Amino acid sequence: MKKGTYVDEKIISLQNFVKKRTSSYELLTDEIPIRGKGIRFIPLPMFDGKVNALIPQNFTEMPEMIAKVRYISSNRPPVLLTNEYYDDNFGFHLLRRGDIQEYTNLDELIHQMQDTVKLHTPETVIYGKGSINLERADGRWFEYKNFTLDDETYNLQFLVSTEEYLLAGTFNCMMCFYDDWRESVLKSLEYIKITGKGELKNESR
Repeated sequence: MKKGTYVDEKIISLQNFVKKRTSSYELLTDEIPIRGKGIRFIPLPMFDGKVNALIPQNFTEMPEMIAKVRYISSNRPPVLLTNEYYDDNFGFHLLRRGDIQEYTNLDELIHQMQDTVKLHTPETVIYGKGSINLERADGRWFEYKNFTLDDETYNLQFLVSTEEYLLAGTFNCMMCFYDDWRESVLKSLEYIKITGKGELKNESR
């Protein structure tokens, strides 16, 4: 760990303060102050309309050239949305429940995801996890910090499950903007809707 446990404890202690600050905003109608700008979240359909999520209005599809650099694995999320600097990002991957081998439950899947993160990057600091308040689906999330050569990155991974589909998603930003994004991103997850049936096309690049 580069900066010791004190910084991480301070970050965790800020969560309640930030939550109170952002609770006065309505995500569907208000501009949210993030990184010195007023950001609106708008509905965005994905995967041929099977998924609808609230995404910052200034986010656009990540260019292929940037995606290949930032996500070296060929298994990168097929839907990648980013800001103009490519340093705040959402990623989404939609799977059929029947195609997932040994599917158990979301708590077990989240635990497996945490173990995978720690296995590949032991220096990772995991902060917390929780449930997503959804009307017709089940959702879980967890958050952590990892390190690049010269920076720290905040990551939030989440799963949303219906009878037919599993949506795996991620949000990441530079750690210095963690307190700007966290509560609004968590709130936006509550508006995810997975609807419709039929063929699931491969949207990967």
